[in-house]
Amino acid sequence: MKRAFLISGVIIVLILDWLALDDITTGEEPSFFGEYAILIASVMIIPLIYYFWKKSK
Repeated sequence: MKRAFLISGVIIVLILDWLALDDITTGEEPSFFGEYAILIASVMIIPLIYYFWKKSK
């Protein structure tokens, strides 16, 4: 159960990253603060998920 939660967390983060990158490359918003914030947060979240993955084994 815990493993499925961690895998789904990684998938959700990767989907959000993909959507943020798509907005950055194709969007014409005056500010991309939210998209860059998602990318920076994922840089911190992915290692945290990896840590919990290794801890659960």
